[in-house]
Amino acid sequence: MFLLNSLHLTGKGDPRHNATVRDLLLLGLMLLSHTEKILAEDNNEAVWKGKGSTANLKEIITGRCFDYIETKNTKAGNKNCSKLWEAFLHAFSYKDPCNITKEDYKPFLDLADHDIPANQSIFWSQTRKLTQHYTEVTEKLVPLESTLIGYMADGLNWCGKLSTPGPNYDACPGWNDCKNNSVRSFWRAASEVYATRAHGEVTVMLNGSARVRAFRNDSIFGEIELGHLDNKRVTLVRLWIMDNVDGPDKESCGLGSVAKLEKILNEKKIPYSCRDNYRPVHILQCVDKSDYQSCN
Repeated sequence: MFLLNSLHLTGKGDPRHNATVRDLLLLGLMLLSHTEKILAEDNNEAVWKGKGSTANLKEIITGRCFDYIETKNTKAGNKNCSKLWEAFLHAFSYKDPCNITKEDYKPFLDLADHDIPANQSIFWSQTRKLTQHYTEVTEKLVPLESTLIGYMADGLNWCGKLSTPGPNYDACPGWNDCKNNSVRSFWRAASEVYATRAHGEVTVMLNGSARVRAFRNDSIFGEIELGHLDNKRVTLVRLWIMDNVDGPDKESCGLGSVAKLEKILNEKKIPYSCRDNYRPVHILQCVDKSDYQSCN
């Protein structure tokens, strides 16, 4: 409005003056229209319905970092937790939360990476809680969630916005809202690094009672991790097909999707073994469910 007032037509008798004023007026209207367009684009930024970034995200991630390198795994090496947070934040800050790539997390993953002992990698699909329980009790295997990379981010949610820096605490895309969302791209990238590091004998725990299939090509294990197992580094894959204690027994070694997985391992020239309801894991399943028939 100030611009329009300042361009109030005067000197009507001079055509050249009027032409100049008209040109300035048109320029002002063009600038105003462009500004309104930018503001509209900012205001039209997608509003997501998923939960926002975890409260106190910075404090949790840096705190977990210090906890891990000082108490959980002192062999992880010397890590700068402040720089790790900055690299993590940079991966998604000031960006479309549905356009975050695996490459965006590379600086963070490079800084947080550390060796995983031979014979201690374990992959899982649809057996998250059971895998976590078993590895915590036995302390013989190291799932992704027990590495520094996984430990810092496990169970957290985060995303950013195009128009403002830092995490968006109001709302984020859900896991299936878009393929390249902040959290999904992170776990895909982290899983790739984890699988590439695997060497010696590795373990895979699948759910033989899964509603769809025990082995799914579109799972992170099927899509990312399996493809990055190197037959020059991996000497054996141990498959554990675990049914729920209350069933059903839908898939087993050599049957259904498990047979497809076995075929892929053969094609990759990676030796494997397969066990249905591996007893040490099954015992853990029965600790609080001893009244089930399968636990008798």
